[in-house]
Amino acid sequence: MRVFRTAVLVLSIASALPNSIWASSFPQLLPDTGSFALTIREDPASSLPLGPSCGGEAAQTLACRAFVVTLRNVGTHSVHLSRISCHEPVVTFEMKEPDSSSGWLPASQVLRPRCTPWVYENVRLRPGGTTEYKTRLVSPNRPPEGFVPVAPSSYTVRARWMLWGCTENPEGTDCLAPLQILKPNSWDGPSMGDVEIQDPVEVVSKEIEVNSPALPDLGPLKLGFEISIAPEPEAIEMRKRLGASCATDPGTSIECTVFHYAIRNLGDRPVRNGRNSCSDSSIEPEYRTDDGEWKQLNSRLQACTANIYFETPILPGGAEEGNFTLSALAPDFDTSPLYPAGKYEIHIRFYSNACWASADASFCITGPKEQIEAFSNVLTINATAFTATSHRNEK
Repeated sequence: MRVFRTAVLVLSIASALPNSIWASSFPQLLPDTGSFALTIREDPASSLPLGPSCGGEAAQTLACRAFVVTLRNVGTHSVHLSRISCHEPVVTFEMKEPDSSSGWLPASQVLRPRCTPWVYENVRLRPGGTTEYKTRLVSPNRPPEGFVPVAPSSYTVRARWMLWGCTENPEGTDCLAPLQILKPNSWDGPSMGDVEIQDPVEVVSKEIEVNSPALPDLGPLKLGFEISIAPEPEAIEMRKRLGASCATDPGTSIECTVFHYAIRNLGDRPVRNGRNSCSDSSIEPEYRTDDGEWKQLNSRLQACTANIYFETPILPGGAEEGNFTLSALAPDFDTSPLYPAGKYEIHIRFYSNACWASADASFCITGPKEQIEAFSNVLTINATAFTATSHRNEK
């Protein structure tokens, strides 16, 4: 545990510390965790501002709920706690998740960006003394990352508070002031006090049960999908990445044609569209030849060892845009039926995996809706023949 806390400390106090510090031994200047008690409770009457993420229906979700975390000194010595005045306390909220490796998932973590002025605060806690921290799970300093609880359900929540400071010895002495003297460092980072270079103490609260309500029906999602030929020089760069066969291709074969796509939000609320990095099947190309029949391309099995799910925010009237080639789509489509020269009509069968989002589209306020099938416009392409060489191996 000591090594883990040291790593968190180094990452949180500066952008980069010199390699020599990693090998150093950090002192612990506060009592062990048994000298502190941490409690957490909801604050339904909170006057904290909702922030840009929590307007409208999002305000009803657990993600925008306010909490009060109370730290009590239950030890026998007075302690001094140090914090940079332009930072919030380092408090993390976790939700119980039995299927995770630790049994918990982080639901709300505070940002600690570089800020000015670098001024320390000194909070003295006598035995029995307390200090409070109030926040919403999502706030301007707590972006909605990781596990954001919005689905209607009961959740088990706890908090972790990471502490820096020192112990009065003898009682009544100010042990913190000497540690907070700002000093230049040798790695060109901001000047900081010795109080930062210590092993922090992490206190974990007891668990509480909280509920997230069901939101009213927000209606159906409205998404459209459009394709066009990608402009140069974007297409040139993508053809180079495809391999030797397409690097010199003028872009007139279907295999080396670079398409531009736009997933448009046609509704009046923000949405987030989710996709998987290597098992995504939301974009399915179909082609029609002179016989008039629409045909699907077959996909081939492929290893998928690093599948990452990601979401893209789309505001009302906005679009998620990008470029693709048929052979480079995630399902690994067999594009050999399109190698011969000829006139092809291409369209895309699109399946969304979208959710209604908060006012700033920063997080989902509902679970992903059922996939909506949509068809793109039709592109007609007079294609030259494609001869596969090293391209298929380099893809």
